[in-house]
Amino acid sequence: MDDDKVISQLISKSLRRKLSDEEQNSVEQHLSNNEESRKFAEISKVIQDSIVLSAEKSMEESPRLSDDAKNRLRNSLAVAISESQAKARSDDSQEQRIQKQVIDELSAENDGRELASRFKLIRLLSRGGLGNIWLARDKKLNRVVAIKELHRESLESPQAWERFRREAEITGHLEHPNVIPIYQYGEDRKTGEPFYAMRFVGKRTLTDAIIEHHDRMNAGEVCNMATHRLLSVFLDICQAIAYAHSRGVVHRDLKPDNVALDNFGQVIVLDWGLAKVLEDGELANKMTNFPNLQESTLRQTMQGDVVGTPLYMAPEQAAGDLDNVDDKTDVYGLGAILFSILCGKAPHEKSVDGNVDSLNQVLKTIAESNTPRPGEFCQHVPRELEDICGKAMARKRHLRYKSVTELSEAVELWMAGQSGKQAGYDNLRMEGRELRADLESSVRDLERNVRFMSTLPPIQELIHSSEADVMVWRERLAKIFHGLLRANPDYRNVLYSRVVDGQYTEIVRVERHSTDASSIRIVPRSRLRTDPCSEHVLALLQHQPDEVRTSLVCDPLCKLEVTCAQDVGLSVGVPVYDDETEEVFGFVMINCDIDQLLQRQMSRRTSAAEMVVACDVFHVMVHSENGQLVEQSISQPVQEVVPHFQHAVDVLQNESEYIDEANSDIYGARVWFISNQHGVMYLLRRKTD
Repeated sequence: MDDDKVISQLISKSLRRKLSDEEQNSVEQHLSNNEESRKFAEISKVIQDSIVLSAEKSMEESPRLSDDAKNRLRNSLAVAISESQAKARSDDSQEQRIQKQVIDELSAENDGRELASRFKLIRLLSRGGLGNIWLARDKKLNRVVAIKELHRESLESPQAWERFRREAEITGHLEHPNVIPIYQYGEDRKTGEPFYAMRFVGKRTLTDAIIEHHDRMNAGEVCNMATHRLLSVFLDICQAIAYAHSRGVVHRDLKPDNVALDNFGQVIVLDWGLAKVLEDGELANKMTNFPNLQESTLRQTMQGDVVGTPLYMAPEQAAGDLDNVDDKTDVYGLGAILFSILCGKAPHEKSVDGNVDSLNQVLKTIAESNTPRPGEFCQHVPRELEDICGKAMARKRHLRYKSVTELSEAVELWMAGQSGKQAGYDNLRMEGRELRADLESSVRDLERNVRFMSTLPPIQELIHSSEADVMVWRERLAKIFHGLLRANPDYRNVLYSRVVDGQYTEIVRVERHSTDASSIRIVPRSRLRTDPCSEHVLALLQHQPDEVRTSLVCDPLCKLEVTCAQDVGLSVGVPVYDDETEEVFGFVMINCDIDQLLQRQMSRRTSAAEMVVACDVFHVMVHSENGQLVEQSISQPVQEVVPHFQHAVDVLQNESEYIDEANSDIYGARVWFISNQHGVMYLLRRKTD
């Protein structure tokens, strides 16, 4: 034990409590006999204690160390601490370092969190996707506020912290009367959990107002003012979103539940938790913690996932295409809110019904299906508002309104509805629709009459009667046909024919005189026709009993059926079946003078400066200007006589109505006839102011 090196090692092991019992006894015996070794052991113990507990305190209290020894010890400790910290940093994983950095940054910017004691939580109001919202009292100002706190299960996620902070910061930067104001952001000084305080706007939302409105409408109440108020709320929402867009912020989760209505009519847009900060927007440069990195972090957790609420979701959101989520997505969301106001249903309610357990299928349906129309849910939606809603919610983004302001102006213009141009156009459309409805009513009367004539007793008696009885039944049927023409001055003739081997033979025919419309005659048997069946006749013979074929033709019995504008007529026919054999025997047909019917319509006062009625081959049948007929236009092509109607004519080839959305000048309506491509178009031009 005389070797100093061995003694030094044993002393060191003793301080670390790693000596065996035998070695411990040897060291104690040596120290009791050697003063120098005992002092060395005491110094070593002081050094060890200083590292483990507090070096500075141990050094100050140790009278046995010189100043030089103290300095050397300080330097040694500094090096040891530096090496220890470096080793600790190298042991941390990259994720731990990121989490520590985020938490440190959040903590550093919330030095005022000691003010948390001013808020007293009262009750839980709601639970959202990111946090809970509490009703609380601000004890310093003695007022009620709302407190939003991060979910406890999200506290370990730095991304959740970042999103929560991001939501508060975005909302705080949007200083607008229709955006929820933020009072304070901080962390609870006891738990360290983040929160922010905001204005308490009550629990009534736009959803509640919409439900109440449609409940009253369904109960039969007149709710014009309520509709106007809801549309005014919609305009306020548009103002808030337009302001956010001007700052470079997209909401991305617009729905009636995220719009609060206080008792004094103020509209507040809530829940900016899914908001997107555009990189080239004004707010991007004012956000802390690198807003582009924040959005990147947000995208990492959301790419390919659902961002928004399925019931009100735009197709690009349903597809998880975050790159194409921008201002146009909010235009769609606003259109979805308008949809809900108009019909009391969410746009994608039919898509979600029955698919609650298959979210992927719901999203696929939303992403790929055509835009729903309010008229699918409610029949009394104003057409103009339905069109506005449809444009805002167009599946293709480039077909939507270019901006929220443009959408807002469209709704506001409809609400105003006092412009002379729009009022005049509204009258024009009403008149055009009345003309179309009048013609459709006349066609329905024709069809009812021909169907009734085919069920008269003489019809079947003439099939089975003997030659002697045929004359009796023929006379009786002719008298009934005669009375039908006398009661309907627009009817040209009515006839009953049999068909054998592709030829028809008239049995009874009653007609109006060609030059004297007041004269009605029963055609004698010697003048009844037998000819090959026309295409019109062959087509109606293929119909089932009581099924009527309606067509616009010149001569419905002519084999060479050529439709022209001159002397065109409206023909309806129904097949007649033998009651005994149940085989087709022939047909009953009524032919109407449509020119006379149209001219009677024209005799009424019209608000249109110009009106044209044309047949389906685009020839003019009636043309009037300021209530006066223009005779030289009759039978001329529309594009030659009135070229300004050509676009409306093109649209009416596939649509039953043409609305001039751009200029509110021209209106068109088309009547299609059953089982046939033939039809009539009404084209009206508004009087200029």
